[in-house]
Amino acid sequence: MTKQYIQSETIGKVLLLTMHDPDTRNAIGEEMAGQLEEELDRFEFSSNLRTLVLTGSDPSFCSGANVKSWDKDNKTTQREEIPQDRSPWDLLNEAWEKQSLIPGRPKDFIDPVRLIPVRLHNLQKPSIAAVNGPAMGLGCGIALSCDIRYASENAKFSEMFVKRGLIPADGSCWQLPRMIGLSRTLLLQYTGDILDAQTALELGIVNEVCDQNKILESSIELAEKISNGATYGMSLIKKLVHESQFIDFETSIKLAGPAQEIARRTKDHKEGVTAFIEKRKPNFIGK
Repeated sequence: MTKQYIQSETIGKVLLLTMHDPDTRNAIGEEMAGQLEEELDRFEFSSNLRTLVLTGSDPSFCSGANVKSWDKDNKTTQREEIPQDRSPWDLLNEAWEKQSLIPGRPKDFIDPVRLIPVRLHNLQKPSIAAVNGPAMGLGCGIALSCDIRYASENAKFSEMFVKRGLIPADGSCWQLPRMIGLSRTLLLQYTGDILDAQTALELGIVNEVCDQNKILESSIELAEKISNGATYGMSLIKKLVHESQFIDFETSIKLAGPAQEIARRTKDHKEGVTAFIEKRKPNFIGK
C-alpha cells in the first residue's frame, strides 16, 4: 500500500494540505512531491475550492529535501572533478549556454521535488503557508512560493543549503531578493543562519506571527475570508503583480487595462456593483 505523505482536508471553499512524514520532519522526497503535485492540480481545477492552506505535521513545517537520497546519489553517481583553472562563474556560464541549446520548456530541466515551488508560485488561486515549525532549505523555498505566510511562534527559517555545500536551487534566489533585498538575501544564503519567526516578520518574509496553538486556526480564518472574495479577479491581480516585477510603471498600467476588461466580464463584478447599489454584502462565486 502506498504511503500517504500528503493529508487533505476540505473546509468549505478552503483546501488544507498537510505534509506528513514525521520520521523525517516532513522532508520532501519524490513520493511526497508527486502526491503534493496531484493535490495542487486537483485544487487548481476544482470549481468549489478557492484558497489553499499548506502546512506540515507538528512539530515541523518542512525540514527540506530528503538528505538520505543525496547520500545515496553521491555514492552511486560518478561526477567530474571541478577544474582548478576555471572560475565558478566561467563554469556556470558555460553550463547555462549548453542548457540554452537544448530544446524544451524551463520546467523540463527541473526535477520533481524542485517543481513544487514552481507549481505553488504559478497557482492561479490564492495560497497561504501556515508555517507551524522549522522551514529549512527547500522547506523555506516552499513557504516563500506561497502568496502569504503566517508563522507560529515556533517557526524557524533557514537557507541552509550552503551548510551542505549546495546552492538554493528551489527558487529562493528569485523570491528572497524581491522580499528583503539583495544584501539581506546574500547574508542569509552565505551563512545559512536560522531566523526565528519574529525576525522573519521584521524582515518581511512572513506576514504575521501567530500563537503556536492558533496558527492553523488563524490561517484558515484568513483563507475563508479570501475565499469569500472575488477570487477570479485575485487570479488576475496575481498575474499582474508577477509581471510588474520586470517592467516599468507605465507598462504595468498598460497591462492592467486588458486585465480590468476581463474582470468587468465576470459575474463577480456584476455582483459587486449590484451589492454596492443595494447596500448589502456581495455574494461572490469566483466566476
